[in-house]
Amino acid sequence: MKRGIKILAGVVALALIGYGVLAIMNRPISREAVNAKIQKRLNELVEDDPLLSSVLLTIYSNETGYFGQFAAGTKNHDTEEPVHVDVPYHSASIGKTMCAAIFGKLVDEGIVSFDDSIDTWLSQDTLEGLFVIEGVDYSHEVSLRQLLSHTSGIADYFEGPVFRGETMLERIAKNPDETFTPQTLIAFTRDNQQPVGRPGQQFHYSDTGYILLGLILETIEGKPYSDILAEQIFRPLGMDDSYLMLHHGDPSDIIGIYINGIDYSGKKALSVDWAGGGIVTTMKDLLLFMRALEAGDIVSENVYGEMSDFAHKYEKGIYYGLGMMYFDFSELSFLLGSMTDLYGGVGATGTFMFYDEKKDTYYMANFGSLDYAEKGIEELVKIRMIYDRMRVD
Repeated sequence: MKRGIKILAGVVALALIGYGVLAIMNRPISREAVNAKIQKRLNELVEDDPLLSSVLLTIYSNETGYFGQFAAGTKNHDTEEPVHVDVPYHSASIGKTMCAAIFGKLVDEGIVSFDDSIDTWLSQDTLEGLFVIEGVDYSHEVSLRQLLSHTSGIADYFEGPVFRGETMLERIAKNPDETFTPQTLIAFTRDNQQPVGRPGQQFHYSDTGYILLGLILETIEGKPYSDILAEQIFRPLGMDDSYLMLHHGDPSDIIGIYINGIDYSGKKALSVDWAGGGIVTTMKDLLLFMRALEAGDIVSENVYGEMSDFAHKYEKGIYYGLGMMYFDFSELSFLLGSMTDLYGGVGATGTFMFYDEKKDTYYMANFGSLDYAEKGIEELVKIRMIYDRMRVD
């Protein structure tokens, strides 16, 4: 699940200048004070913002030895049951990083190349109409790399414009319990949308492209995508609380996930994600995954180098590789010039899984609201300004 992240430097600067001044003027503070300030910030955020029912945050640093986990709020707006740091949640487009990692494993095994044409595994019936521009079908030119990096030219069913009918967000708002299959998601793009350009011509974020990637994995492995995730990622890494949502029968028992004011946590319309990001997980499991990815336990150094080659501009200060996003904070705002950059998986509902390579530090969080696609990153900046003040003995 994706939403365009547009963080204007001027807006960020105005929002954070007070925090920046405090961070510069105040002396370092203890670990206990950092914990208290972060928890206070999250509590106030949930109390003051009706768009949120909860916030989760984990910071793990090999550099400082810090490991802090935080939870604020309730399971959803209809209950007073408090959330805890191990609560499962829908991780949205973070699942794209896992999908890309599985392809990376296949590249390491010599089964595929990132530059293989996708029509090797997908039938013409599946590809029909998805890559046709002015009567010319370019589907035979589309590679795995282009789908993984959102440069194939295919439209985006989740937030892309339509030339007829209702958008996908309008559709799920009208019927939150509609069940989607990969085929119906692809058909939505085929019947209602147009390609944005020829393969390789431009970057355009597309959930439709990741649905095709999921189908390709099923063809290669000969089993459902949910089983592939379990066998290739979850079980080997000990991610015991992670699974593909709606492949366990009824909707999962997760914390609230709000899209335009509707809680979809118990709705079948969350099947709108699938290989684009339909994974239920926990902060603990995502930390296991990101640490394993960085340690070379999932893919080789060469393959990870290709995944983390952030060559495609998403927005100002934000770049994309293969299934991962990079944030250059100095480009986002001159006031953030001293803040180290982050990369990893990001979801539209204010969920992220980041790594700070320079400081060897990991950040996991979930805000659970489509309104926090942008705000979640801004809150992370504020939290880092607190954490960066910690006195290291």
